[in-house]
Amino acid sequence: MFKLELYDRAGNHLQIGDIVKISNGREFNFYAEVKYLEDEEVITPFHTFSFHSFEKVDKVPENAIKSTEKRYNIWFTHSPESDIEAVTEHVNNYLMEWRKCETLLKNKCFRIALI
Repeated sequence: MFKLELYDRAGNHLQIGDIVKISNGREFNFYAEVKYLEDEEVITPFHTFSFHSFEKVDKVPENAIKSTEKRYNIWFTHSPESDIEAVTEHVNNYLMEWRKCETLLKNKCFRIALI
């Protein structure tokens, strides 16, 4: 047995319930709650992203839009001049890519069990 501690790219200690900003290098950013998914035995959103993509934030920006992802809390922001419908479609497609990563990781080399 071992102890698992999570840190963002700036070295900030992360805990369940914290909010992290996820950078994808495009015109919008994601914000997600650090959460344990018991059925999948993973801590989100780290199961599909590299740790260098995360940065702890105090709160989700007021202009962020809540995603329809049902398993955990995720939001996104976009530039004001963007077409919100096009951005939302792009975000939903991007989230589907996350799901594809989860499928690829189905036979993952790690599982996290809360004891």
